[in-house]
Amino acid sequence: MPLLVWAEFPATLIPLPPPAMASEHPDAPKQFGIRLSEETVDLISEIQEFRRRTKQPITLSAVVEDAIRCHYNRLVKEGAIPSER
Repeated sequence: MPLLVWAEFPATLIPLPPPAMASEHPDAPKQFGIRLSEETVDLISEIQEFRRRTKQPITLSAVVEDAIRCHYNRLVKEGAIPSER
């Protein structure tokens, strides 16, 4: 992931701050048109921090897609739903 910087002349580079974690967003409980409990927002932030350390996308959509994939795979493994793959 490239580091974005704001350049001033003469060539003084100021790094931009990293994107905020879900829990730091002022509208965290109602992001993306859904209301999330504070506990859920805290869990998302922990997942995002892990993903940041491991160089994975930290967007909420990336976290949700992975969570859905994991839940689907668990349901297939348990035989609760048939595998369509």
